[in-house]
Amino acid sequence: MALPESRRQKLDMLIRSLAAGKIKQAEETLRAAGRPKPPRKLLALEEVAPGAEASNPQGAFWLIRRRLAEVSPEAPSVQKEYLAVLRGARHRFDEMRASAALCHVADGQPEGPLFLDVETCGLAGTCVFMIGLMSCRDGELVFDQLLARHYGQEPAILAAFAERMASAETLVSFNGKAFDMTNIRERAAFHGLALPAEPPHCDVLHESRRRWRDIVPDCRLQTLEQYLCRRRRVGDVLGSEIPDVYHGFVADGDATRLKSVLHHNLLDLLTTAQLLCLLLTGEEPCVDL
Repeated sequence: MALPESRRQKLDMLIRSLAAGKIKQAEETLRAAGRPKPPRKLLALEEVAPGAEASNPQGAFWLIRRRLAEVSPEAPSVQKEYLAVLRGARHRFDEMRASAALCHVADGQPEGPLFLDVETCGLAGTCVFMIGLMSCRDGELVFDQLLARHYGQEPAILAAFAERMASAETLVSFNGKAFDMTNIRERAAFHGLALPAEPPHCDVLHESRRRWRDIVPDCRLQTLEQYLCRRRRVGDVLGSEIPDVYHGFVADGDATRLKSVLHHNLLDLLTTAQLLCLLLTGEEPCVDL
């Protein structure tokens, strides 16, 4: 059935209007594509991670030092708990279920443990680009992040860590026996650096498995953080993304995304300290969420 002439004309006008609109839209898209994009603002390392250049016979590196109060709003309670527990006021753990290293921590003072967490360019054997450390100084928890600003500064941060480890009474890490110290030893050997004797090493992952493997879904750090420390991370960088973030920083000097890696490292250290306190008090925390 043929359309009336009036309706055919209206339909024809509608089709022309739609076609004209799409042509106009396409032209605008082409014009926009031809316009130069505003340059992306690059953030220098000093803006993202205020610190200072440090050096040793192996070369220079970037040292970022922060007090706990600058890292977490939980600072007062965490620091108070740490000092109370490490001074022996609340030890209730079962020594028969604990390692010799955990007992060594319990017998020492708050200033004895050196907490360790490293960031690398991938799996075992790859470049160590950051060594995160936490220790107690004058009754306050202090974080030191030793950062290699490029691959050539790796020997310098390894040497700086070796100096710190030599004076530590105990090393405390999370999966550090299998990963952190393994990488440090391999990379030190690669660069021909000698490491001092390793002090008693308390690996909180192993202790956590002994204590909590039957009451939590798994013993990954962030799972324990969620169930035992009652804290969830928001916007945290994925561990699998960290190598690419660092490679990008080395390539163009933009530290924008590196900020999230630094924060991730600090949270890992803080959670390790909180889990250590729970282990030493022997408390069985409620894990219902």
